[in-house]
Amino acid sequence: MRKVELGVFMPVGSNGFLMSKRTPRYHPTFELHRDIAQVAEDIGLDYLFWMGKWMGFGGASGFWENTIEPISMASALAPLTTRLKLFATINPLLFHPAVAAKIISTVDNISGGRFGINVVTGNTLEELEQMGVVPDGYSDYRYEYADEWLSVAKMLWSEERSTFEGRFFTLDNCVSNPKPLSKPYPKIVSAGLSGDGMAFAAKHSDYQFVGLRAADVLRMREAAAAQGREVKVVTSMFLVHGETDAAADREFEAIRDDLDVEAVENLIRSFERDNRDSYKDRTSHLRQPNTVGFGSGTPVMGSPDTMAQKLCEMIVESGIDGIQFTFVDFVKDLKFFGTEVLPKLKSMLARHDIVVADAPAMAAAA
Repeated sequence: MRKVELGVFMPVGSNGFLMSKRTPRYHPTFELHRDIAQVAEDIGLDYLFWMGKWMGFGGASGFWENTIEPISMASALAPLTTRLKLFATINPLLFHPAVAAKIISTVDNISGGRFGINVVTGNTLEELEQMGVVPDGYSDYRYEYADEWLSVAKMLWSEERSTFEGRFFTLDNCVSNPKPLSKPYPKIVSAGLSGDGMAFAAKHSDYQFVGLRAADVLRMREAAAAQGREVKVVTSMFLVHGETDAAADREFEAIRDDLDVEAVENLIRSFERDNRDSYKDRTSHLRQPNTVGFGSGTPVMGSPDTMAQKLCEMIVESGIDGIQFTFVDFVKDLKFFGTEVLPKLKSMLARHDIVVADAPAMAAAA
């Protein structure tokens, strides 16, 4: 039986992931994240995931003008949840690995061994330049930097005292206690389809973000196998439901047709300052006619029956190991997904020997 993990891509910035003047305006408050976590646990999902974002892109919608720090939010929700895995993004440029190792171990202990990190090697240049932390030529060696950073953190998580001298970091009989509860280390997530990104994931990661193309999934599996490891591949999807297919399509079209063009152009300009191929791909994506936001994932629209059927087909055909969902109204739409879509999806996938959301609900677990 194949297991596919389902989670929520948490809205760390204002208005979630949608760059539209049509969608509700809100800030990423603790109360909102607490309520999403409660629903996710109640319907049996597997994890919550927070990206890291340090500035917004304006426009009439005020896209991402307010953003929360992900590790802090995961720490706050850890004692309020019982079994959800909690993944928070960290950028090695912003934390010395000894400091990061201590923070991560602390949250892992608070959560009872349910915490993991998403290691990113860059944001838009503007985000980091505003802090004055971008070294000259960083784009050329960012994965080498991240590799050494994570290797140092792993030493501190597993050794009583660590001494190390590398290109970027030095430890002198360094102590870091308590150790994480997760063994051998907290789970590691990464993203990036470049050769360097795949190599980093193959060496370090437990999960890697990819798209839905089977070729990308296969590339990641082959890269991991060459290292004698297995890496789970996950993707993101934006769910727009309706009582009928036509109603869901109308909702999506309304969001798309009221796109915050100013915010989109601001984001494109920010990406165009970076010549990495991955950022060129993102710029191209933002110029597509069906753009509704950034980071929201592949749009999936329909009635409960249609949505379940589409999700089933995507899971079966792509071979992915996990999906994290985004929504227009996270709490309301996640509840709807749990009651109206998820039972149908479970039934459909069972015919393919695939299981999802099989964890007990929070109340049952208690």
